[in-house]
Amino acid sequence: MTPEIERLVDSGRQAETAGNVREALVRFEAAVKLAGEDAVPRLRLGTLCHRTRDYSRAREVLHEATRLDPDNAEVAFRLGLSCDALGDREEARAAFTRAMMLAPSGWQTWFLIGREHRELGHAEVARLAYYRALDAAPDAPELLFELGTLLWEMGMRDDAFALLERAVRTCPVDPGYTLQLGLAEMERDNLTAARRLLTTAKHLAPAERRIDLALQDLASRTKAPRRRKRAA
Repeated sequence: MTPEIERLVDSGRQAETAGNVREALVRFEAAVKLAGEDAVPRLRLGTLCHRTRDYSRAREVLHEATRLDPDNAEVAFRLGLSCDALGDREEARAAFTRAMMLAPSGWQTWFLIGREHRELGHAEVARLAYYRALDAAPDAPELLFELGTLLWEMGMRDDAFALLERAVRTCPVDPGYTLQLGLAEMERDNLTAARRLLTTAKHLAPAERRIDLALQDLASRTKAPRRRKRAA
């Protein structure tokens, strides 16, 4: 990358980490316009689009990144995630297979192994695979989230909560991560923190029905003690 493109990508990533979606998009889009045949700015833009639930745009950008750099395992992995989110299982499977072939010992491969076993109901095998991936990529938000939700389902609530917190801290632009942490806070009866997180998630994804349902649940929990008090 040229110094100008590298500066735009770095500032875009900083904005993303700070939770500033609009600024990150502006920076990555500007980098893509200057990038020519460089796949990295497209990878970063596609990843951000995926995290903000713009899956169609993510797939479009990542397809272009794949054309420019067909041997990039992370590009293949991100493309697979976006295709999977859009329900295109065949294309997702092809992209994931390519990612595993390009980086057989990479964290993405262990992530995919863990996810496959999780879908098959092999929770302990999935947990071990995710931890193997975590050794290689301790700050990958997708991994932190997947392992956190798995451990929550397995009843390992303290470890799960710490991972979900790290996922949101690492990637504050993903409404799904923030929603899940808000739900976890509700389960822990920390309603103030839950309200803050769910409100943030609503801001990130105003049309997401799951967030509306979570806010309704929170409202009912908040009002319940008052009703009991009046009844007494």
